[in-house]
Amino acid sequence: MTISHIVVFSVLFLTSHLVARTSGSPLVETTYVVVGGGTAGLAIATRLSENSANTVIVLEAGSDGFNNPNIGNLSISSIQALPGSSVDWNYTSLPLKFASNQIIAETRGRVLGGSSAVNGALFTRPNEIDLDLWESAFGATGWNWNNISAAIKTAEHFSATAGLTSILSFHGTSGPIFDSQQTPVDNVWEQGVIPAVLAAGGTESIDQNGGDPTGIWYTPRAMFPNSTRSYSANSYYQPNAGRPNLQVMVNATVSRILWGNSKNGKAVATGVEYIDAAGEKLTVSGDRVILSAGVFGTPQVLELSGVGNPQIINPLGISTVVDLPAVGENLSEQPTTIYLAAFASGTTDSGLQFPNNFETPRTLLNSTEWTTAYSLLQTAPPGLSDAAHKALMAMFLNNSVIIEFMSFPSPNPAGLIFLPILLHPMSRGSSHIVSANATAAPSIDLALIQSPFDLYILTKAAQRARRFATQASLAPFLAGELLPGAAITTDAQFSQFVKDSMGVAWHPLGTAAFGSVVDANLRVNGTTNVFVVDGSIIPVQPGSHPSAIIYGIGEKAAAMLKASPLTNDV
Repeated sequence: MTISHIVVFSVLFLTSHLVARTSGSPLVETTYVVVGGGTAGLAIATRLSENSANTVIVLEAGSDGFNNPNIGNLSISSIQALPGSSVDWNYTSLPLKFASNQIIAETRGRVLGGSSAVNGALFTRPNEIDLDLWESAFGATGWNWNNISAAIKTAEHFSATAGLTSILSFHGTSGPIFDSQQTPVDNVWEQGVIPAVLAAGGTESIDQNGGDPTGIWYTPRAMFPNSTRSYSANSYYQPNAGRPNLQVMVNATVSRILWGNSKNGKAVATGVEYIDAAGEKLTVSGDRVILSAGVFGTPQVLELSGVGNPQIINPLGISTVVDLPAVGENLSEQPTTIYLAAFASGTTDSGLQFPNNFETPRTLLNSTEWTTAYSLLQTAPPGLSDAAHKALMAMFLNNSVIIEFMSFPSPNPAGLIFLPILLHPMSRGSSHIVSANATAAPSIDLALIQSPFDLYILTKAAQRARRFATQASLAPFLAGELLPGAAITTDAQFSQFVKDSMGVAWHPLGTAAFGSVVDANLRVNGTTNVFVVDGSIIPVQPGSHPSAIIYGIGEKAAAMLKASPLTNDV
């Protein structure tokens, strides 16, 4: 879809769905204060406001973004224009000690819709065991495949694509978020990529969303029938912007939670303080505070509010309200490497088709390599909890998908990319405040490939990507390898290439995880009425892109809170 097409769509759709009351005096008191108008934030706010007895206010640090044509346009050029722009938080990591001291840019959406406004819009589920482990390994009662999958279906409006396989029962068909597969328009994918994966020992999936994503398939994307982005701002919020009990305020950066008198030894929130566009500090009161500020923003707000590790927050002049050292820990990110081959003359770039290939340890590795990987898996790196370590071993032994190979065209230079993504990394980092100033960026230590297991799996994935590209079916479409390059041949050379070419999938998770920071009701430990509803609660990386799961978190959380009277907050 061209820029002109997306502009036309924006004019037709958005002029009739304006942001409600984003200026003027805020409400003095509200039942729910939602910190962050992102993927889960707008989902839960919209659902909670379905009950007219609830008043819901959302505070979003970014703009509304509705006049930004790159948000709606899912072409590769538009997606590439979003990182580093005004709708990005522009987070950067500390130098990667285990990956050639690179500094990684962590794109997160600073705009209404959050990261659902700036991501690649892939809408996938992981293996069933990945979600069942939330309940069995981390004590999150009720958070399992059946319940989370049902919540995702509530969010989803799937449309089957003619000529492509899908199983309708795996999907929801009446939710706010539209998704479907893109129709292939050239031969690179059907005659080149998919046969190459199969010739190399891979498999073909019928539909990756039923609890086993193994194999290659045209993965759905969150998009309307006209192929423009469907995300939380234009699919949850805008159709309901006129509700009198739902207020969204943009350019409002929450600086801290406000506390009242404790109950039964637990902290009680009375509202939040925020900074408006003019730099003025204002407050808003509420009965419940819901943090949906994301994997970096949520621990930042908690620490600024005195909830965290006293050794981190006290030296910054912040008094301890709840001693909770796990806040900001357990940060996990899916690391990537890259394979790039030039297109042969006459091969055309048809846009992002995303026939993504999910492979299990038994497919990726031969028996000797599997044994080596399992041996490396036995040693937990720093920061990995015992529960998380056991969960990762269970995923490996149950053959849960471990590598995703995304295949898509490179615009410059023109070519084909296989992007291996390590889905279940062992390495754990952290995200912590360095200042009591709410506008200061946190210190982000990704600790990528600190675990030798992570490096080993990515090395084998880089080698497998070359095997895909050198299959006979791709020969007519490719003119030669550009990365890693013909000089890279040995295991040691591939491992060094992985370190030097380290990237991320922009899927950071885990900094307010089940068990260590929140309980099964998403309540922050040591508080009565502060909840976390975003990807920071996810304890281990699932074998998929996370956005569908995060919509499911928003849906399930809304149902839980609707059913929980305020008298339960004790």
